[in-house]
Amino acid sequence: MEILDDRKILAIELLADGEYTKTEIAKKCGIARQTLYDWLDNDLFRAELDRRLQQKKSLVQKKIDGKLDFVIEKLYELANDSSNKRVQAQVLQYLADRALGKPTSKHEIEAAMNDKNNIDEDILEAEFDEVDNEDEE
Repeated sequence: MEILDDRKILAIELLADGEYTKTEIAKKCGIARQTLYDWLDNDLFRAELDRRLQQKKSLVQKKIDGKLDFVIEKLYELANDSSNKRVQAQVLQYLADRALGKPTSKHEIEAAMNDKNNIDEDILEAEFDEVDNEDEE
């Protein structure tokens, strides 16, 4: 069974931190850049990197969740502040969209648009058949 040596573990830590380029990481680990790319193709190396990235993501999510009450309170304060009507309108629109389950970020909007643009082939085929049948009548 393959084991991750100290250089691979260091590379994983540096990759997970996201502060350095792959070239810089290779230098810090004392390896060629191509070796790092080879390691990234290794299942064990990739699995450990993915595990560490997921762990990091979970920690960040916990920090965000811990501040959620504060953030919501500040959003309501902005919505009630009448000094800047544009900001007030944007915050109110955001809160309303969230409450209605509408996309509220560019990523969510793009995902929603992609869902709408995906056409089910069975539905399309059925519509073509229906048009063909109308033409035959």
